[in-house]
Amino acid sequence: MVAGCGLGAQAPAWAQSDPWSFVLTPQVWISHIAKNGFASSPDATTVGPFFVFDQAGNINQAPFPSTSSPNESLNPQWGMQFAAQKGRWTFATAFQYVTFETRNDLTYNGSQLCVTFCINSGERWAQEFVDTTRMDVDLSASYFFPDVVKDWVDVSLGAGFKFIYASASREFANLSPTAAVVSTEALNLSPSKSPGLYTICVQDDCSDANGRSRVKQQSYLYGATFPMSATLHLTRDAKWLLPFSITPLIGAETRNDHNIVYSLTAPANISDLATASFKVNRQDGTKLRLRRNQRYDRPVAHQRDVLRLCRHACSVHQRARQVPGLRPSGGDVGSFRGSDPASRRCSATEPC
Repeated sequence: MVAGCGLGAQAPAWAQSDPWSFVLTPQVWISHIAKNGFASSPDATTVGPFFVFDQAGNINQAPFPSTSSPNESLNPQWGMQFAAQKGRWTFATAFQYVTFETRNDLTYNGSQLCVTFCINSGERWAQEFVDTTRMDVDLSASYFFPDVVKDWVDVSLGAGFKFIYASASREFANLSPTAAVVSTEALNLSPSKSPGLYTICVQDDCSDANGRSRVKQQSYLYGATFPMSATLHLTRDAKWLLPFSITPLIGAETRNDHNIVYSLTAPANISDLATASFKVNRQDGTKLRLRRNQRYDRPVAHQRDVLRLCRHACSVHQRARQVPGLRPSGGDVGSFRGSDPASRRCSATEPC
């Protein structure tokens, strides 16, 4: 909960004699955004159209853990507020704009993995940079109740609407030599895939799994607000006032991740791929939001319908032992295959 308070010396608003009064207020908030609440964490399981498993065939469930940190110390949030008042009624609108960048550091977690170059557990895999633009629009109307507690407390109650738009651009940089090779190795698959460390799936069975080097996502939050405030009179002549305010919000959020896979749970072993599917946690769609303030908190991941990444469409990447430069050492790389029915028959003893 965020509550605002301030100390001022002024005449009560309802006592003003003008039929209408107008106020235009430029605003700037000096904020520090430590963590990106609109963008999901990077996928810790897959890399482009590949997944990682060891020599025993055990699929690494989280080979790429990440930590998030701000890339800037201060993030100015610019805004403008306009208010019109007549009698005890106040009508207001506000706009705010901010851009900020966060960085996700991905490390490799698993047995030594060699794809032309080798990487050991605990070493840096890559860095992801997330550039976010956020815009807020508020509309509200409130009514003033003077002397709820005579000579001591005034109250204001209202209703309004809030809309937030956030757009994030994501890109990997500072790749380790191994990650750089894996990113471009998708071009050598048959059929060829797009290079990149992001996993993209359009079809529900992910038979079209692909890579991408740069992605975007959007989030829209909208809902009804209920601004409420109480003003304490510090002196009986009401020249010194101490206001407190709170604005609950009830609304919904709509996310569009553009088919990016951010989280999935793989079967325990490649031998299970014939009977078990990958389960993808999506954050797309619309879900209800309930907030006790107008500040936007970090969204909770929500799981959509289970997306079948692989039943018959994932296989051991045997080409890793055939293509020059792909020499597994303790670890190996598997790939999502295409939609050719002949390549989809998998069993514990015979790969796709």
